[in-house]
Amino acid sequence: MILTAVPDSVLRAANSEVRKITSLRVNRVVAGSLAGYAVVAFAVMGLVYKAADTGRNEFMFLAGWSAIVPGLALLAAVVLAAVLGAVASGDEYRLRSLGISALFTPDRNVLFGAKLGVVAAVSFATVLGTELLGGAAFALFGRDRVQLTGDMVAIFGGVALAAVCWSVIGAALGFLLRTPVQAIAVMVGVAIIEPLVWITARAIGFGGFATLLPIAATVGTITNGAYAKGDFIAPTPAAIAVLLIWTAASAGTAWWFFTRRDL
Repeated sequence: MILTAVPDSVLRAANSEVRKITSLRVNRVVAGSLAGYAVVAFAVMGLVYKAADTGRNEFMFLAGWSAIVPGLALLAAVVLAAVLGAVASGDEYRLRSLGISALFTPDRNVLFGAKLGVVAAVSFATVLGTELLGGAAFALFGRDRVQLTGDMVAIFGGVALAAVCWSVIGAALGFLLRTPVQAIAVMVGVAIIEPLVWITARAIGFGGFATLLPIAATVGTITNGAYAKGDFIAPTPAAIAVLLIWTAASAGTAWWFFTRRDL
C-alpha cells in the first residue's frame, strides 16, 4: 500500500539504481566477503575476548587483538560504503551512462534522489546484515563467558549511521567531481590530512575546532563516547549532528550542481 503512493517515476528510478548496484558481481563479492570476514572475526572475539580487557572509557574494539580484528570489519564497512557511493555516481560519468539514465528519468531531482537513496539503503542493508551475522557469531561462541552488551549495540548503530552518511558523501563527491577516482582520492586525502589539522589546531589553542571536522565526527559517532573527553572528538550526540550536517551539506551542494550543469 505504501508503494502505491509512490509515483511510478520514482519507483522506476529506484529500481534502475538497485539493479545497477546489485547486478555487478564485484559488489556482491565484496559484500559477501565483508560479511564472511565479520562472522569469523566476531566468532574469534567471542572465543577469546574478556570483558575485563576493556578499561573504563576505552573503546572496546581496541582492547586487544581479538577485539581489533572484528573492529577492522566495522571500519571496512564504513570505508566500503563511501567507495560504493563514489563509484555508483562517478561511474555514470566515466561510462557516459548518465545521459541514458536521464532519458528514462528526465526529472533530475528524482534521478539524483534515487541514486543517493538507493546507495544509502544498500549500504545500510549491507552493514546491518554484517553486524547481525557478526553479533550472532559473537553471542554463539561467547555465550558462556561474554554477552552482547548495550555498548556493542550502540557501536553497531553508530557504524551503520556512519556508513549511510559516508555513502551519501561519496556519492555526492562522485556527482561533483564526475569521476570515482577523484572522489575516492578526496576522501582518502581528508582521512590523511585531517589528523594533522587536529594537531595543528590544538597547538594554536583551538583544539575544539577539530570536533567540527568529518573524520572526527565519524570517530565520535562510532565509538559511543569513548573519546568524548579528548580534545578532538565530540560527545556522540554532538558528533552525530556534525556528521549529519556534513552529509546534508555534501548532498545539497551536489544536488545544486547536478540540477544546473550539463550532463
